[in-house]
Amino acid sequence: MARILIVDDEVHVVGALRRLLRREGFCIEVALNGQEALEKLATFEADVVISDFRMRGMNGLELLGQVLRVAPRCVRVLISGHADLSSGSSSHPGVISHFISKPWDDERLVADVRALLGGQGPAPSGV
Repeated sequence: MARILIVDDEVHVVGALRRLLRREGFCIEVALNGQEALEKLATFEADVVISDFRMRGMNGLELLGQVLRVAPRCVRVLISGHADLSSGSSSHPGVISHFISKPWDDERLVADVRALLGGQGPAPSGV
């Protein structure tokens, strides 16, 4: 079972992503900021980290840069509803594996996560 760490400082976003991905059979852990996410990664071996871009303290791009150093095999997904992302992400090549826009489409997000995992993880529902 693929393991996903969700990082966002908005509790309702974390809750929505957790419900969606848990329902799809993924093992989920959550963090409400970048520092908490790095602490969780010390004990939770994530296959995917999904992080919001704009968070207090460490932003998502900075967090995913740290994730690249501590867990280089982990897929790093940035999620944001802000247009200012493009200016920051181009100066950090290789840090982001995939980008998802807010608001996201549930089916597309799940399909993207499965594709990023190379088919690893739970089978689609009803199969």
